Amino acid sequence: MKFLNKINLQYSITFTVLLILATITGYWLLVKILKNEMYEDIYEKEYAIIQEIKSSGTLPNLYPIIEVKKIDKEQAEAKSYKELYLNDEAEEEEEPYMEYTNSVTINGQYYLIKIRHSLLENNDLLMAIALPLLILLLLLFFISYVVTTKLNKTIWRDFEFNLKEIENFSFNKTKPLSLRQTKIEEFDRLNKTIKALTKKLQQDYQTLKEFTENASHEIQTPLSIILLNLEELLQQDLPKPAFEKVVSSINNVKRLSTLNKSLLLLARIENKQFQTDKLISLSQVLNKKIEDFTPLIQKKNLTLDFKKNGDFMVNLDNELAGILINNLLSNTIRHNIENGKIIVEIDKSGLKICNTGNETSLTNKTIFNRFTKENSQSYGLGLAIVKQICDSHHLQVSFVKDKYYCFTINHG
Repeated sequence: MKFLNKINLQYSITFTVLLILATITGYWLLVKILKNEMYEDIYEKEYAIIQEIKSSGTLPNLYPIIEVKKIDKEQAEAKSYKELYLNDEAEEEEEPYMEYTNSVTINGQYYLIKIRHSLLENNDLLMAIALPLLILLLLLFFISYVVTTKLNKTIWRDFEFNLKEIENFSFNKTKPLSLRQTKIEEFDRLNKTIKALTKKLQQDYQTLKEFTENASHEIQTPLSIILLNLEELLQQDLPKPAFEKVVSSINNVKRLSTLNKSLLLLARIENKQFQTDKLISLSQVLNKKIEDFTPLIQKKNLTLDFKKNGDFMVNLDNELAGILINNLLSNTIRHNIENGKIIVEIDKSGLKICNTGNETSLTNKTIFNRFTKENSQSYGLGLAIVKQICDSHHLQVSFVKDKYYCFTINHG
C-alpha cells in the first residue's frame, strides 16, 4: 500500500470512529436536554394550573394535554411519570406521550393533575437537530478529506518524481541521478544520501565492469597460448604416459576456457550490454540451430518432432537469442537417452522444448541455479545463462518433469 493511501486510510478510520463517538455523545446530550426541557415545561404548566384554581376556582382541562379533577383524600396519588400511547383522532393513529401525574391540595380540596407531553414532538425536534448536524459533520469530513488529499499529493509530488527517477536509474548510464529539491528537510536529506550512494555505486560498478572484462580477456589469452602449446606437443613422439597427460591438460584447459567465456557472458547479460531495441523471430533462430544440431541428433539416434504453429516474436539481441536456443537444444541432446525423443513446439505465445531422459532430482527451483549439475561433464552454467537471458528480457522460463522433461518460454 502506498504511504499516501495509508495516511488517507488511517485518517478515514480515525474520523469515522470520532464521528460515531460524536454522534452517540451528541444524541445522548440532545435527548437529555430535551427531557430536561420537557420536565421544566410540565412543572410550569402545573404551577399555572394551581394558580388558575386558586384565583378562579375553575379546572382547566385540555384533552389530551391537561386533565384536572377533584378527588377524595383516599384517591390521592404520588408524583409519577409514565409513557403511554393515546389515539390522535386527527391523524387517526396512536402517538406516544409522557404522562405526569400528581395530587395537590388547594384550600383543603384534593385535586388530581395529569399533564401529558407529546414525545413525537421531541423526536421530531431531535431529528431536526441531529440530522442537519450529522450532515454538516459528514460534509466537513468530505471537504477535509479532499483538501488533505490534494495537499498531500502536492507535498508528495516531488517525492513521487524522485522515486520514479530512482526506479529508472541504471548503472549502465553515465548520467548521474537527478533528483528534485522538495523543500522538506527529511526528503532532501534522503535525496542527498541517495545521490552520494548511487554515485559511489556507479563508480564501483564501472570499476568492477572494467575489471571483469579485462580479467576475462587477459585470462583468455594465456589459456589460448597454453592450448596451442599443448596441441603442438601432441605432434611430437611422446611416451604414452606423457601423451595422456597432455591430452588431459588440453581437455581441462578447454573446459576452463569455456567456463571463462560463460562467466563473462553472464556478466555481460547482467550488465545489460546487449541491445534489445527490435523484435526478432525466435522461429528463424530455432530453424538455424536445429539445422546445426542435426548431426549430433543423428549421432545419438534421437527422433526430433518439430511442430511450428506460429512465430514467437521476442525483443532480444540476435546473439543472445542464438545462445538461448543453443543452450536449450544442447541440454536436451546431452541429457537424452540413446534412441530417445526431442519434441519442439513453437507458436506466437511461446516455445516448448521437451526430451526423454534419465531420472533427475532437479526441479524448477534448482535446475536454473549456477553450477547445478548431475554429471561432471559440464559446469552447470548453460541453463543459468538461459534463465538470466529470460529474466533480463521480460521472458518467463520454467521446467516441468512428467513423461518428458520440458522447458517452456513465454512472455512474462
